[in-house]
Amino acid sequence: MYTYKHSDFILGDNSGFDFVNSQIQKGIAFPFTAKATAPTVTLPRIKALTTGTIPSFLDAILNIAESDTTSSLANHDNWVYQYKQQGNRSIYFFGDDTWIRLFPDLFTKTDGTTSFYVSDTVQVDLNVTRHIETDLRDGQWDAAILHYLGLDHIGHLGGPKSPLMKPKQKEMDEAIEAIYRIVQEQDALKRQQDPAAKGTLMVVCGDHGMNEKGNHGGSSVGETSAALVFLSPKFKPHTPRSALVDLDRKYIFGHPIVDQIDLVPTLASLFSFPVPKNNLGKIIPELYQTNRDLSDVLKGLKSNAFQLGQLLSKTLPEVSLVSESADPTSLLYLKAAQSHQRYLHAKEKNEKEGRQAIELYYKFIDIAQSHLANTASDYSLNLMLTGVFLICLSTLPFIYWVLSGATRSDEGWNVCKYFSVFALVIYAMSMFSSSFVEEEHKVWYYLTQTVLFLTIVQRMRLSRLHVTHLPIFGLCEMVFLRVATMWCHEGLSDKVFSLSEDIQWHSVALTLMASFAFCMKSAYSHTQKQSIDVNQTAYIIQTMIKITFVLIVAINSILVFVYKMRSVTDISAIPVIYRDLLDWELVKPLDQVQLGKLIYNYQGAAFFVLLGLFYVTQRASLMAIEESSENKSKATLELFLYSLHPLVVLLNGTQNAILLFIFTLQFQLLQTTLLTVPTWLISVIFTCLAHCGFFLTGHTNSLASVDLSHAYVGVQEYNPFVIGFLTFCSNWSGGIWWMVAGWVIMAEREDWFHHLVIQSTVFSLVLSCLSISVTVLREHLFIWTVFSPKYLYQISWTCLYHWLVQTVVGSILVQYVFKWNTGRSALEREDS
Repeated sequence: MYTYKHSDFILGDNSGFDFVNSQIQKGIAFPFTAKATAPTVTLPRIKALTTGTIPSFLDAILNIAESDTTSSLANHDNWVYQYKQQGNRSIYFFGDDTWIRLFPDLFTKTDGTTSFYVSDTVQVDLNVTRHIETDLRDGQWDAAILHYLGLDHIGHLGGPKSPLMKPKQKEMDEAIEAIYRIVQEQDALKRQQDPAAKGTLMVVCGDHGMNEKGNHGGSSVGETSAALVFLSPKFKPHTPRSALVDLDRKYIFGHPIVDQIDLVPTLASLFSFPVPKNNLGKIIPELYQTNRDLSDVLKGLKSNAFQLGQLLSKTLPEVSLVSESADPTSLLYLKAAQSHQRYLHAKEKNEKEGRQAIELYYKFIDIAQSHLANTASDYSLNLMLTGVFLICLSTLPFIYWVLSGATRSDEGWNVCKYFSVFALVIYAMSMFSSSFVEEEHKVWYYLTQTVLFLTIVQRMRLSRLHVTHLPIFGLCEMVFLRVATMWCHEGLSDKVFSLSEDIQWHSVALTLMASFAFCMKSAYSHTQKQSIDVNQTAYIIQTMIKITFVLIVAINSILVFVYKMRSVTDISAIPVIYRDLLDWELVKPLDQVQLGKLIYNYQGAAFFVLLGLFYVTQRASLMAIEESSENKSKATLELFLYSLHPLVVLLNGTQNAILLFIFTLQFQLLQTTLLTVPTWLISVIFTCLAHCGFFLTGHTNSLASVDLSHAYVGVQEYNPFVIGFLTFCSNWSGGIWWMVAGWVIMAEREDWFHHLVIQSTVFSLVLSCLSISVTVLREHLFIWTVFSPKYLYQISWTCLYHWLVQTVVGSILVQYVFKWNTGRSALEREDS
């Protein structure tokens, strides 16, 4: 098995699987495109491939928790268990350790590899391949499962067109050929000892495909189309027309489509073990080529049909497989069984009778599949309604607080207020539409542009002075947002980068240098007005700390740039002007993991130096002859924001670096335009901007857009908490950046609680509406492909983004760590 084996990877014209394709072209291999269902991630797909069932979306969450044991299939019927029970067979497993967690104590020999350390594209496969010439050649196994991960990791890191992809495909093809040769030799030896000995079957398959960005988890054609090839030295040349049964299948990527779960009853039929009781798949009849196989395929179909019928009878009591029934589905099975019996007991085998029995079995199986697929999801409606009620109930206090604060003095902002309420209602209602959920980014772009426009108009109308810069600033803010949307969604980035390969690197350098310039400007003005200090030592200390802080940010920016350059396989694609940085003595002896750790260390150092600067500034204010009323919280948080820029660039693709530069320019303008804007409107604006930041960095409401490639920066080995944290930070980096920018604006206001209440109302109300939506639409066609992923995202937005980062971390930093206290109040506390 190969994680991330897109059907076209093996079966396409440009595939590196030369040996496999040669077997297909000779007609001694059976190629298929296996359709997977969402979520197209490893754990649910392995469950489907071994149990024949449709996994729940909870498995998509458990997929990342490597230490999780609730996902075990120890209590679920599966073909691995059934095969093991047939004469206590020996099963070897090498590869993705997800299998070891799913099937504890079933494998005779194992060697697991970590599936989530995507930075490793070499050793993770060598650890599997090394067992081919040793353990597989010893011949002491009855079945062997090898699960390779390298293709998946390359896809996450560089996409399907990565220069590493073709060599990796050739490496995998060589591994398949090596196993085939070993099996060929062992089968030949067995036939010498026993002419009636059966051959060995090789199944080459992928658990899921991929999209054009190299990710997976969603339901696009690329993600749900996995390769499935049957190989055996015993197979003889065949043509599609020579199959016993022609199901008139549809084709994709040039090969017939089967359901991935069809592998389960097919293996059960070929190896004569019971079909797992919860299986929903059906036998792949193309493997049966001659009339000699007619009895075998009938036997397999009867077992398959009986198992599905037993499952169906538990859902539909009127279905009976053992007695006459008025139910048409039951009658169809009984007719198939009778036709099967007539074929078996005939003195001369009637091929027509046998084919009729096959046709009836397949009709019954199709009907049973249709019924069972509609009831595959076991909903506990009472629990769902209880959850919806509690979520909706938790929203009421926030709505009450917002309404009670609506009487505050913010006259003149009614248009913005009415539009904000309208926008929230419309957005909440859009949770009931699959199209709006899929295109949610367009909703946020419209809302953000509109609320910015209305804010500027209201400010101009309420301003007593003739402020000429407001319309210019407002127009620039909207233009910047429009350029960002074109960059991300309308192919502007591709058009710009196609002009020259150097532009991409120049954009990263520009972003880091601009961020550093803004950092210096903010640091310079941080204590500019402290000339009234009596104690000049404090001023000197402040200056030294600021210089240290700026130097740390500068070094960290260079380190991030070096890390990005090192991530490129072809150094010649990097402009010559930057290549000397690769020979910098500080980074030369470090590998990528060590360099990543160094970046994190500098990031932490910048934070603690900033704490020192704030503390010294706070203490210096106590020594001033005249008490200064200037609030240093805003300036300090602004420095904190700019110190995060290298980290944001690090955890994003190079194509997104220029977006951070655009965000920074927008923020500079917003600091002026939002001076007299009420707190509730600031909360609305930054909520809109945070969502725009999320979508503009290339993310959607599909699990396929979850980017794991930046979740392993500075990580030596897999740790679910560290990887989970970095995955969240990298995927929500745009939203988090705008969140911190909101902290800078709010630092000057004594209204932090109201800011949190407004945002809590938005997230709680949306989660409530979405909970109602997924409950009401639980039978909807797109419940698993659209609404369920959106629900997972909304849980992350609400619990992680808002409650954990915004509320907990934000409150600690804004209200305690960087909370400015006036000199007088501080002295009074000291005296007391």
